[in-house]
Amino acid sequence: MESLLCAGVPFMVAGAYAFFAYTGIFRDTKDLDVMLDEREVPAAFRALERAGFETELIDPRWIGKAYAGDRFIDLIFSSSNGLAVVDGGWFEHARPATILGHSCLIAPVEEIIFTKAFVDERERYDGADVNHLIYACGDEMDWERLLARFGPYWEVLFAHLTLYRFVYPGARSRVPGWLVDELCRRTLEQTRAGDAPLRVCRGNLISGRQYVHDYEKLGLVVGPAASAPEAARGALCRKLRRTAAGRPRPGKGRPGRDGATGDAAGFGADVEAARLRKPGS
Repeated sequence: MESLLCAGVPFMVAGAYAFFAYTGIFRDTKDLDVMLDEREVPAAFRALERAGFETELIDPRWIGKAYAGDRFIDLIFSSSNGLAVVDGGWFEHARPATILGHSCLIAPVEEIIFTKAFVDERERYDGADVNHLIYACGDEMDWERLLARFGPYWEVLFAHLTLYRFVYPGARSRVPGWLVDELCRRTLEQTRAGDAPLRVCRGNLISGRQYVHDYEKLGLVVGPAASAPEAARGALCRKLRRTAAGRPRPGKGRPGRDGATGDAAGFGADVEAARLRKPGS
């Protein structure tokens, strides 16, 4: 953090540290999540390299890492599904905090909820985090901005709000009534309209692996997601990729339940391959 602050790199802290700042829930962690604009990643890498870190662009769509022994920093400029791109709105609504003794910004609670709402893997589900954030901050949140963030994916927000109301029946009012009314209206309108005229499965937006069957065996089409321009991603990849051949990295390449490694590059390749599949292919 000191290196980034001294270098003048704009960033926000997210992850376990921001979650603690908002909810008071402590989690032991050996990594630091830093959110920043994609254009600032080269400067952040240079600052961290001068401080002795090794850096690597894990996936040019959304994340880089900086390593120091068995600890590491995640430099995140989007979400893995391409929806939560860090933009000026994040910084405009970020909140001041003191993290590890440094005065800095933490990511806005609305944007943290937006990113966590789409994490729905077998081994990780962030729904409880979403509930805790709403319970702690719901009375002060900008719900209009959060709804706008979800855009056409408002059903994901509605699903989490329904679960929140189940978990905390004595604090339902922390979600404004107008929002529940609006989401119910949309749901009824959608129900009356019937099925969408497309054989689409948007499961890829909430899980990288759990809906592969739908694409490979059932021939459903992957749901589209916003992403950074290809040219910009390619330029960033060429500028930043640091690969130390043959050296294991903490936090990547760990074997999964089926014995396969879970490295981010392979995961990204799986998602990209699924994205390109069409019915009958």
